[in-house]
Amino acid sequence: MFTRIQYAATVLLMAVGFAGLSASYGDGSFPPTMDSKARDQVLEWVIETVSAKYVDPEMAQKLADLVAARWQDGAYAGLDDTEDFLYAIEQDLRSVSNDKHVGLWVERPEDALADDLDYTPADENYVAHLHRTNFGYKRVEILPGNIAYLRIDEFAHSELGGPATVAVMNAIGHASTVIIDLRWNGGGAGMVGTVAGYFFTEPTLLNAGWDRDTGKTAQVWTPEYLPGPTLADVPLYVLISGQTFSAAEAFAYSLKHLGRATVVGTRSKGGAHGVSFYRLMLENMAVAMMVPTWKPVNPVTGGSWEGVGVAPDIEATVGTALEVAYNVAVDGLLETAADDETRSRLSWAREEFTASQHPTVLSSTLLQEYTGAYGNRSFVAGEDNVLFYQPESGSRYMLSPLGNDEFKVEGFEGRRFRFERDERGKIYRVLSLKADGTSATHERSTVQPAAPLAPG
Repeated sequence: MFTRIQYAATVLLMAVGFAGLSASYGDGSFPPTMDSKARDQVLEWVIETVSAKYVDPEMAQKLADLVAARWQDGAYAGLDDTEDFLYAIEQDLRSVSNDKHVGLWVERPEDALADDLDYTPADENYVAHLHRTNFGYKRVEILPGNIAYLRIDEFAHSELGGPATVAVMNAIGHASTVIIDLRWNGGGAGMVGTVAGYFFTEPTLLNAGWDRDTGKTAQVWTPEYLPGPTLADVPLYVLISGQTFSAAEAFAYSLKHLGRATVVGTRSKGGAHGVSFYRLMLENMAVAMMVPTWKPVNPVTGGSWEGVGVAPDIEATVGTALEVAYNVAVDGLLETAADDETRSRLSWAREEFTASQHPTVLSSTLLQEYTGAYGNRSFVAGEDNVLFYQPESGSRYMLSPLGNDEFKVEGFEGRRFRFERDERGKIYRVLSLKADGTSATHERSTVQPAAPLAPG
């Protein structure tokens, strides 16, 4: 049986943030130690839960048999430290399944949620976390050349992240190209389908998945309607890394195989299964377990990224992926540019972006080489080794170095200055440049000291 749904909040969740195993408990009184009776209770519960719930029934039996065998062999005897005990079970389960979504941790009884409330609007800690982190939207920026850059570090629950998502996607709605950065995204919940929906003209099937609890297969579609401009015809690049996991991988994998995005970076972590949460209430603590209960089946590949990760279309290191994607994007825009002026502006934009990735630092000595009068305009030194352009009348303008004696005028799109040197290396004139390719030359008339300007 198939059910058509949008991306549900429980489909794929973050691998980080589950782990109570490394949490700090303040005064050190929690968690208490676990005696042999409590350990036996936990082991029986783990075996029963994994056997009945883990998404792959054959693997579920292997996991249950492994824990039972390790228990019989005394591997868990003497592990009085609760966190060490749970960690040992977790590592045993992962050693066979290679499933990074398997996890166990301990909670205070008063903090334990009902099993179906984790990472939902009813989870107060999760809601507070989303408010602190802007619902996962770490950075939204229009890079030179009208290329939108969107860094998403988490996909929020659909009931909570909707307004922020609409605002962000509308903010980049008129970009020429979009780069979505998922290099540090550990997963999340329901906004995958919403964000993806802006890149299609109609509802699109992203994944299908089988849920062991219900025995049903659900289809994961993008929404039928999204407010704001569509980005369906805009080139899309998705950045990934070995830290990209779970729901973030779902986004990259789905759009890659639908032919809608070019993926740039390194192979991702490899966690495709959706999870459910289960808890065992003991006398003075709660033991929580995250169990994969749902597995996706991509409609294009017939498989998923479980255990293997998402392979990039273009390989690039974590540190260079953005620059690589940007340059590929500009190359694509140059190929389709309608005229020489557009091509000139794109080349100009590339220079500015490259300079931002490899910033030039001005020393006071170098700064003095630029200061002085050039016809009816002057260049003067400000505080913190900053160069300013001072026209004959009016306000002065801050200049940012692009390298090779070239500066952009902050606040003025398409305006730069390039200082030129004679055969002795002395600056003797400045070129006033515009993005359309035109320029004007101004000979140097006087040299003035680089005395700091008063603020303002």
